[in-house]
Amino acid sequence: MRLKIPILIVCFCTFYFLSHSAGWLNRPDKIWGFAVFINDITKVFISSSFLVFLLDNILTYLLFYFLYPNKGIIVTLILYLLVGLPIMIGLRFVVEEVILFYITGHHNYNPKYLTLKYYVFDNLYFTIYYNFVGIAFFGVQYERFKKLKEKELKLQARNAELSFLKSQINPHFLFNNLNNIFTLVYQHSANALPAISKLSDLLRYMLYQKDDFVPLVREVEYLHNFIDLQLMRYDYIPEREINIQADIDPAIKIIPLSLIPFIENAFKHGNLKDPEHPLTISLEVKEDTLTFNVGNQKNENRKDATGGIGLENIKKRLELLNPAKYNLIIDETATYFHIELKMVING
Repeated sequence: MRLKIPILIVCFCTFYFLSHSAGWLNRPDKIWGFAVFINDITKVFISSSFLVFLLDNILTYLLFYFLYPNKGIIVTLILYLLVGLPIMIGLRFVVEEVILFYITGHHNYNPKYLTLKYYVFDNLYFTIYYNFVGIAFFGVQYERFKKLKEKELKLQARNAELSFLKSQINPHFLFNNLNNIFTLVYQHSANALPAISKLSDLLRYMLYQKDDFVPLVREVEYLHNFIDLQLMRYDYIPEREINIQADIDPAIKIIPLSLIPFIENAFKHGNLKDPEHPLTISLEVKEDTLTFNVGNQKNENRKDATGGIGLENIKKRLELLNPAKYNLIIDETATYFHIELKMVING
């Protein structure tokens, strides 16, 4: 939060003007007395009282500015009342009743009323009255600062959580696919080297894309490479129906790695041998909506204690990056698992 003394001065001058012009505005002869009014107001603004109260406002603002954020309202008010006010009242006395009296030979207050008790109580009212501008100005500025700070902290927390969720994707993906490639190498499969090449391409995409959104065509290319990599590890031809739209507008963008967890889950936990219940993957873009479906029959003989990270991860990322713009439906039975993801997209 920055000091804004010039703006405070403008606010105080406006308040001071309105305070001293209220009586003139109610006068019936205000039009004919405009010249007199200007003369009176000019005298007000060059008076010692105006300058003293302006200085008091600046001091009050500085006191709240430096104390309130660290010490709180109670300590700040105590110091203002016990230290600030006496200094400000004393400042006016020195300026008007000592310095100006020495220069002009005239007191601002009638000498017969110039007692300590009367002077302190009279100036206590005026000082607090005019210091209200400095206190109110600080209060408004501090509230705006707090809201901006809260928004900034939320943004930092959001970015930190996104970074954490992204960092989870790489080891989770790498762990599963290294196991697959290990199996291919162990079996001396001809698919081992192509699988390593595919994995290299996928990791390059994962490591070098840093944006929150990427072109959908790149994500689709990633999907195809991922599916090809998964198919290499089987010693049979998996039953599958894959319908991924080919003609996609290059301008359309999507959250990176937002579709893979659903496909990975299907390959990881699905039974891909039943021709009556094949693995189904479909992706279609229509108008401003992307519709993505994945369905698979469950393989009850395969349990993975490390599973579950991917789906929970992507749900959190969708919520953080695309709130109110997606709808994820998970339909799960004892034998079948299906998801439908609809996302509002903009080209």
